[in-house]
Amino acid sequence: MKLTVRDAVNRGYNLLACAILALAGLGFGMVVFDEVEWIDRVDDIGLLVVGALAVIWYLVGRNRFKRSVTPIMLSVLALLAQIFGVIFEHDDPGAFGDNIGGMFMLVPLVILLIVLYIRNRQLVDASEEALPAQPISATRN
Repeated sequence: MKLTVRDAVNRGYNLLACAILALAGLGFGMVVFDEVEWIDRVDDIGLLVVGALAVIWYLVGRNRFKRSVTPIMLSVLALLAQIFGVIFEHDDPGAFGDNIGGMFMLVPLVILLIVLYIRNRQLVDASEEALPAQPISATRN
C-alpha cells in the first residue's frame, strides 16, 4: 500500500490520540476493581469504554488515514468522565485523587490534539504546494 503525505500525517495523528486514550483507559480502568461503590466506578468504566472505542475506531476501515475530529471528541468524552468522577466522588478523598490525575493528563491531551489538528492541515497543504502529490513507498527501491 502506498501512502500519501496526507495519509501519513493523519495516521500519525490518529495513532497518537488513540494510543494515549487506550493506555489511559487501561490504566485508569483497572481502578474499577478497587472501588467499592458503583457510583465510584462509573468514571473509570467510562475511561475504559472510551479507550476501547478509540482502538476500535482506529482499526475499522480506513479511519486511521482520515483527518477526523473523532479523536478530539473521544478525548473530550474521557475528560467529561473524569469531571463526572470529581463531581460525584468529592466526598471520598481516596477515590477523588485518580480523577484529578486523569484531568491533569486529559486537559493537555485535548489541547494538543486541537493544536495538531489545525497544524497538520497547514503542514500537509504546505507540503502539497512544494511537491506534487506522490505516494510514499513503504519499501525501498
